[in-house]
Amino acid sequence: MTWLIVGCICLILFFACSGQGVPIWLFHQVNPDSNTKPEQLEAFFRYLSKHGYKTYTLKEVEALRQANQKLPKKSLILTFDDGYYDNYSIVFPLLKKYKLKAIFFVNTLFIKEHADRSIQAIEKSDVVNAALIENYFQQRDASSSQYFTWEEMREMEASGLADIQCHSHRHGMVFSDTTFKNIVQESFTSAGDKFVHNGKARPGYPLFKMRGELSAQGYILDTAGSDLFKDFFEKNLITKPKKEILKQARSFFTKEFKMQHIYPYSETEFKMRVEKDMTENITHIEQNLRDKKAIGFAWPYGHQTKISMPWMKALGISYFFTCKKGTNTRSLNPDFIYRMELRKVTAVKLIWLTKINSNIASGWLYRWLS
Repeated sequence: MTWLIVGCICLILFFACSGQGVPIWLFHQVNPDSNTKPEQLEAFFRYLSKHGYKTYTLKEVEALRQANQKLPKKSLILTFDDGYYDNYSIVFPLLKKYKLKAIFFVNTLFIKEHADRSIQAIEKSDVVNAALIENYFQQRDASSSQYFTWEEMREMEASGLADIQCHSHRHGMVFSDTTFKNIVQESFTSAGDKFVHNGKARPGYPLFKMRGELSAQGYILDTAGSDLFKDFFEKNLITKPKKEILKQARSFFTKEFKMQHIYPYSETEFKMRVEKDMTENITHIEQNLRDKKAIGFAWPYGHQTKISMPWMKALGISYFFTCKKGTNTRSLNPDFIYRMELRKVTAVKLIWLTKINSNIASGWLYRWLS
């Protein structure tokens, strides 16, 4: 009898929570070679349009909040990070076709005013970004036609279907601890590798754990220390198996070595780094888009922290989007907004997870199991 009562209560609660969740989706590139294929995204958009889901810009979310109103039932938010050109050429036409809205979080360092699209070929983001960050550290132009342009963003914003918001200016990284993890590879030096070595990354240089530069105070390893490790690696470890490399490399970084070659950034330096990058991000967006107010921020790499939030809030940022899976309540929590992302995107997965996370109870269960 007790179990029957408990079961009935759970069933009542489940139905009471129906429509109370707000799923928020996260996408990046959308093209035939990316994890998100255009045909899969279109099938999902078709479903949302057919079944009466309402999508929102952040400006609309803020208007409801100012009026002390919640998002209506069957609300959903679509977000796209970084600002790749295919978000304009492929995603934007789909938004117009199905009358849906989306928020685009952009890295402004990479944005051009105009690009010649007659010869456009879409490239993989990792390769593109590594080349752009190399240009940045060499004090060359770091903008790219692989991202949508200010000209295209003005068209998107004017439609009322797109909302451009902040994702940092340069999408940088820092070492977040001093425990050896890997080395810079000969085959490919990533944008992150270049950042943590201040543009001086060389194959064989050590890598520690990394986090987004706006979410971690961080450490810097000087060039002399990097060269010492590179010499040690090439003389003693280059032919060793990975497990042995990890063991011996970690023993290389003694307390004495760290005191001589690894320096923590101060809190003041951290604050200045955050304020400089975010000021550039906000200023570029607001100066290039008419009557624009930047109020939203998506943490790069999904690395969030409460430490730098007050500094960003002082600059006008009110909404903070994470990469943590789960659903949101209809009132949202501006300081911590859950978003979902799939490694392999299919319309079926998107539809079913939207259904699950539209119910706040099953959405919380999904968050717990994910």
